[in-house]
Parts: sequence; C-alpha cells; structure tokens
Amino acid sequence: MHVIGTAGHVDHGKSTLVQALTGINPDRLREEQEREMTIDLGFAWLTLPNGEPVGIVDVPGHRDFIENMLAGVGGIDAALFVIAADEGVMPQTREHLAILDLLRIPGGVVALTKVDLVNDPDWLELVQADVSEVLQGTVLENAPIIPVSARTGQGLQELIAALQEVLARTPPRP
Repeated sequence: MHVIGTAGHVDHGKSTLVQALTGINPDRLREEQEREMTIDLGFAWLTLPNGEPVGIVDVPGHRDFIENMLAGVGGIDAALFVIAADEGVMPQTREHLAILDLLRIPGGVVALTKVDLVNDPDWLELVQADVSEVLQGTVLENAPIIPVSARTGQGLQELIAALQEVLARTPPRP
C-alpha cells in the first residue's frame, strides 16, 4: 500500500483537502478543531479508481510544529504538496519543499487549492508560474499542478487521477 503525505504552508488547506478527498477529518484532537489548526499528524485513507488503497498522512504546516511534519513525511511514497491559489508560495511552502527534497521523496502532485477564492485568471496564471519556478531543481520539478477547490469539488477528480498516475510509477517504500 502506498502512503501519501501532505506538505505546505499553514492554512493553505491541507486538512480540508484531505477531508474533501476521503470524507475523513484528519484533525482528530479537540485542540486542533478548536484552533482550526493541525498540531499533530492526522491519518486518512482513500481507494483510487484502480482499486488501490492509499494511506494519507496529514502534517501540520505551522512552523512551531515542524518536528511533527518531519515525523510524518519520513516514510511516505509521494507528496501531496498544497499551495493556496489566493496566497501563492509562502515561507513554509519553501521550507516543506526543502524537506521533501532533502528526504528525496520520489514523487508527488501539487494541489493549487482555494481556486474558488481567485476571481482573476491572470493572478491564477501568475501563481502557477511562480509555483513552477519554485519547483525547478527539486524532487517535485515535474509534478503536475492541479487547481482544486475542496469547498466546491472543482478539480478533485483530476487530482485523484494525477495521484494514481504518480503512484503507478512509484514503488512503495519497504
């Protein structure tokens, strides 16, 4: 079974995206739900269209919980790298990408979240270009960038298809 780990800046929609994909709220602690912020690792799973079960580790994005992020991504097969379309690349975006690169995570997909909050197509194009530039020279250099909205469901099927394609090329870690 493959395991996917989320990565990305705080409040860019990692947990919300995991819940939209799986129906499981990965923020299981009362404090996480009250603060609306992931503190510890969350876990969910989904079955891909080809029937493969996939585990998902949802990691915190806040810099104060970077140790938990490191613990979560150490054994993943692929990354679900989350960047909010309304904000673009932020400090923990770069930090999490550096960690994925350092750990040589073998593949991944970029989810450009919150596209429903962006009304300017030029802005969305600019953010996508910036993301592509930031990915250059990293393990995610060739990762597909999928615009999605966890709230409206836009792009979720395309994201699942991209994850399935990436995992088909990625042997599970021992």
